[in-house]
Amino acid sequence: MKMKKILLKTFIFSVVLASLTAILKYTDIIPAIHNQWYAMLLFYFLLTTFILYHLLQSLQNTPRKFIAAFLGITALRMIFFTTIVLLYAFLIQHDNSRNVVGFILTFSIYYLLYTTWEVVLIVSALKNKKSNPK
Repeated sequence: MKMKKILLKTFIFSVVLASLTAILKYTDIIPAIHNQWYAMLLFYFLLTTFILYHLLQSLQNTPRKFIAAFLGITALRMIFFTTIVLLYAFLIQHDNSRNVVGFILTFSIYYLLYTTWEVVLIVSALKNKKSNPK
């Protein structure tokens, strides 16, 4: 799959997600959504695009290199995101527990959605590669 196409799909996914988040947050359906949700969304969009680029580049190599890259990036991402959540909870907002819960929920839901999105695009690229070997 071409990188421009993946970038466009990820951008559209992010815009849809931003629209849904704004509706849920500002109509008070889910008021616990953190006030900085748009910054989190931008962060996830940029990071997911970066990760997808590198994973799709490694897909051009041997399967062993792709698996190593995928597992390495996944492990580093989990450590990085856990660190962000812990730093926010303990250093930045330790006095406001509702704000911390909103941050953790919003951050975690975006993590799950973007990770799922990443896997869907990678599986699609793998299927395309298998059906169109070069």
